[in-house]
Amino acid sequence: MAVERFFADAEERLNNLDNERRQRLEERLELARAMMGSIDPLDFIENWQAPDERYRSKYRED
Repeated sequence: MAVERFFADAEERLNNLDNERRQRLEERLELARAMMGSIDPLDFIENWQAPDERYRSKYRED
């Protein structure tokens, strides 16, 4: 949630900038958001793998 607040604050601050700087920073903000991927906690939990799910011993018989 702190990351989302960070991005929201950055977007609000963009409104007070001149056009050239705002455009440049909007592009960078978009890149930063893309790098972070989804910041939805439910997406994270859905895609998270528990240690048992990550590692399966090749010697263990199931």
